[in-house]
Amino acid sequence: MDFTKIGQAAAIAEDLNENQSFTRELPKEGIATLRLLGYVELGRQEATNSTFKPSLKCILTFELNHPKHLVEYDGKKTPQQFKVYLNKTGKNTTKYKKVFLQMNKACGGKFSQFIEMIGQPFLAEIFHNKSEDGKTTYANLDEHGSFSFNAPLTIDPITEEKTPIQIAELHGKPFGFLWNNAELDKEESGSMIKAMWESIYIDGTYEKDGKEISKNWMQESIMNNLEFEGSVTQALVQEHIDLGDGTEETTEASPKDLPEL
Repeated sequence: MDFTKIGQAAAIAEDLNENQSFTRELPKEGIATLRLLGYVELGRQEATNSTFKPSLKCILTFELNHPKHLVEYDGKKTPQQFKVYLNKTGKNTTKYKKVFLQMNKACGGKFSQFIEMIGQPFLAEIFHNKSEDGKTTYANLDEHGSFSFNAPLTIDPITEEKTPIQIAELHGKPFGFLWNNAELDKEESGSMIKAMWESIYIDGTYEKDGKEISKNWMQESIMNNLEFEGSVTQALVQEHIDLGDGTEETTEASPKDLPEL
């Protein structure tokens, strides 16, 4: 799937340059080399806290591939995945736009959409912070709201000579989904939406509290968003709700189960 083509089409309707994590092992602090693996917009979701209004949610998924961020899986060292949850908003002062603008700057300012950056390499830093009660440690790509995305280069402090850092190619299969983009919603662009939808499908189930839960949480969260019913996306992908065993009955993950932003 050509994410650059999708992003360029989407940018006709929405150019982000305009002003308008789950891991089994906590990523270690310090320098990180990474690539963007996926960008998914979940649509307008209810907030866990009832005092907050519903908001447009999105998720950036990165592969951390620095040697200290590789984890053992099936006897092989593989990159950790790191997710950044954001509220999708248009003003440059928001976290969503700050992340985009800094990532885009690291890429030379050539992109208009997050989804175009899938596969792009970055140099960043992992920070750890504690919960208020001090019992839980969190890993973040920002410290006090300042994000650490930079181009993968080392710069000589004397000569200012720039040397590229070699960053491993993506290990996992890239994925992405844009919600309710006017250009992609056009009938002739329906194939793009279907391709994105299929890219975020996750096969299988797991057991929790004696119940079988679908792993297909991204598609199901999108289908649970407040604007899915009657949407162009629903009309295009409803037949693809089940891509696995031929049935349509699943145990859905509630959007209220998503991390509060």
